[in-house]
Amino acid sequence: MPTDHTPLSLLIIGAHPADIFDQSGGTMAHHARRGDRVACCVLTHGARVHDAVISDQMFHQERVPEAEQLQELMQQRADVKAQEARRACALLGCEELYFMGLDDAVLLVTEEAVKQVATLVRQVRPNVVITHFPREGSTTTNPHAIAGQIALYGLQLAGSVDPGDTNPPHKVSQTFFFGTGGAPLPRDVWGAEGGYYNDVFIDISDVVEEKLAALDTLVSQGYGGAYARKRIETSDGAFGGAVRCAYAEGFIKMNAECHYHLPVTEHALGLAAMSDHEVIARASIRHDDEG
Repeated sequence: MPTDHTPLSLLIIGAHPADIFDQSGGTMAHHARRGDRVACCVLTHGARVHDAVISDQMFHQERVPEAEQLQELMQQRADVKAQEARRACALLGCEELYFMGLDDAVLLVTEEAVKQVATLVRQVRPNVVITHFPREGSTTTNPHAIAGQIALYGLQLAGSVDPGDTNPPHKVSQTFFFGTGGAPLPRDVWGAEGGYYNDVFIDISDVVEEKLAALDTLVSQGYGGAYARKRIETSDGAFGGAVRCAYAEGFIKMNAECHYHLPVTEHALGLAAMSDHEVIARASIRHDDEG
């Protein structure tokens, strides 16, 4: 593992509290371990999405609470989700977490949301941004896609001045999109378009326990326990199988890269030195915690 590097600053932008951990928890842990700055941003409070009370219990009731009571309950659930996200971040070694507080009822690209992201980018000044693929799913109604679009507009605006923000303009070096949503197994009509593919994979085999621990904190989302382990095996395990390691996270690189020499990764050099059976054994390592 290379040790000499210029410390990087990363900003991970997710639509909902669970997204950043589900999509990039292992990558976050790697960079935090290396001493890079890892900041996380959650656009919405997430109280409506997969919540154990709001979206699960209410689904089976004949009548939901009146507006004032429901709003109070949603705020309580949003606070629960925020605490879960903080605990998940701490388990991955990331202490910097920002909440934009947008309502997840109908997430739209608005000037308010874009300016919030731009202000945060000027403040954090990241080298790298990781966010949702802006053409995920139906694009126009998928909240993950909208979050990716808000992030891209925010990055564009952050490169210029904005009245009221005294931080100077800032531009990032590279943007990566979550591969789980950007290049998934096609499952609906939206999967028939695009042809996008993951071109960067991060081997997270050594931090899969940390990622599982982070997912286990997301109780209100229903992501802990059995689901977390199923998700690790089916998604991160599939990405790992694609690049011949046990577990990996996939990403789509936004901009083409320019190098002075042809880039060959340590992973590729190591695989070339292994026999077929050694490669299979390496990729077959499995998380064995039953949760």
